[in-house]
Amino acid sequence: MEFLVSLHSYWRYVVLVAAVIALGVTLARWFGTELIPVSVRRVGALYIMALDIQFLIGLIIWLGEQRYNIPGFFRYEHPTIMLLAVIAAHAGQVMSRKAASETAAARTLAIAVIVSLVLVLVGIPGVVRQP
Repeated sequence: MEFLVSLHSYWRYVVLVAAVIALGVTLARWFGTELIPVSVRRVGALYIMALDIQFLIGLIIWLGEQRYNIPGFFRYEHPTIMLLAVIAAHAGQVMSRKAASETAAARTLAIAVIVSLVLVLVGIPGVVRQP
């Protein structure tokens, strides 16, 4: 289980890099400058895959180490906020597929990435390690 905790700890950087890439491409496409010819949906999918893997690893740790038994308020805060971040990212991806134009899709996905990234950053301080 210690391997998963380490993997979860280091995978956050992959999520952060994927978020920065997705945000850069979607904002560039939204404001009309195309820096690199990459599909908005692909960078969104890259970010969502990284976030999903991080959430799955965290869920396995949370259930496997029975982190839900930690006394106090923070036992459910971190997993709940991270679940909301995953839902926001997925919702943005789905809504961007239904967008009328590439600019609208980029705008929708950029907002979803920003919302999910803010949720991730808010949820990080809620992590409490068992002694």
